[in-house]
Amino acid sequence: MKMKKIFFSLAIFSMMLQSCSKETMSEQNDMLKVSNLTTVTSNDLLGSWDLSKMTADTLVDLNDDGSASTNLLSETSCFNNMDITFNSDGTFISTNATMSFESGTEANKFSCMGDRIDQGDWEVRNDSLIMTLLINNVTYIHKKAIELGSNTFGFEVSKLESNLYVNDPGNTQASEIRILALEYTKR
Repeated sequence: MKMKKIFFSLAIFSMMLQSCSKETMSEQNDMLKVSNLTTVTSNDLLGSWDLSKMTADTLVDLNDDGSASTNLLSETSCFNNMDITFNSDGTFISTNATMSFESGTEANKFSCMGDRIDQGDWEVRNDSLIMTLLINNVTYIHKKAIELGSNTFGFEVSKLESNLYVNDPGNTQASEIRILALEYTKR
């Protein structure tokens, strides 16, 4: 009888420990998640950055080398000059590009449109990059949640923005492409 009480007490004590350890583990996991979060500041983005990845949702073989990729930079040089410089005075300058597929020609025929220079103001607020720029006398405000690496930053691209990077009249191999994200590497 006494042995049953000891066994029962040990079983309850064991369950309590197990219960506490699960809560403690959960709390530790939550603390780890919080401690691993990186707050993005303006200082993190100061300087010049080159486009290093343009991720699409579809494998493509734009250069016809027999190897498809979701990184459009591996498939075309159209975007090689894309970059951005964030200045300490809150201004930026960026070079953007467009790949244009031609209607009525073979499905793989495309051309790289000239690099467009954009300028404006920028700031970081709540881990988001906010850029204000004027294009053709129209003010645009872009707000992007930033993913920050040790020497990279990236953000997701909307469907509308994706269409600006890849101009497609339809019925080309680009018709199914949607650019999902851009990543820049510090120069």
